[in-house]
Amino acid sequence: MADERLIPAGIRDANTLALNELIDRMGTVDLTPLLVYIINDVTEAALPLLLEQFHVAGNEGGRLAENATNRRYLLRIAIELHRMKGTPAGLKYVIAAAGFGNVTIIERAGEVSYGGVASYDGLYSYGPDNGMWAEYVLIMDRAITNEQAELIAALCKEYAPARCRLRQINYTAVSLRYNGGANFDGNYNFGAI
Repeated sequence: MADERLIPAGIRDANTLALNELIDRMGTVDLTPLLVYIINDVTEAALPLLLEQFHVAGNEGGRLAENATNRRYLLRIAIELHRMKGTPAGLKYVIAAAGFGNVTIIERAGEVSYGGVASYDGLYSYGPDNGMWAEYVLIMDRAITNEQAELIAALCKEYAPARCRLRQINYTAVSLRYNGGANFDGNYNFGAI
């Protein structure tokens, strides 16, 4: 408690003494829950509000981040993500930040000529582009569910350049095996969406 002798005699009464005691109690209150911008220490209940505040909730990555660790990482890099928004690098970065590993982007998938550069595997379109120059394909390095693919497609609409259109999400290089790891219940498919 502050020294009561420091209170001037003209205002020293029961109200002032009670205020002095209240001020002393306020000094013992733990203020760390109010420090919400220390992302590693904030409670998990505050994460959805912070995702909304930094504009990375919903289709901007918050729905795709499946656990608190990924959400916290998304919050830490939110400003950098907005700086990179509209670039292929930004798209790669946000997919990796959401916990889906590295992704390869094939740009201009609809603009390939018969020159032996690309193989005919469904990733490219041959012949005249007919406006398909702005299409791109994502090649994932891990298998994803159909629901996750829909979320990634929504994320692509947010972070890819506005002129571009997602043609396909492909993970044939890491497709599912017949080893009982996934059930045939409609959650997975066989490598491309």
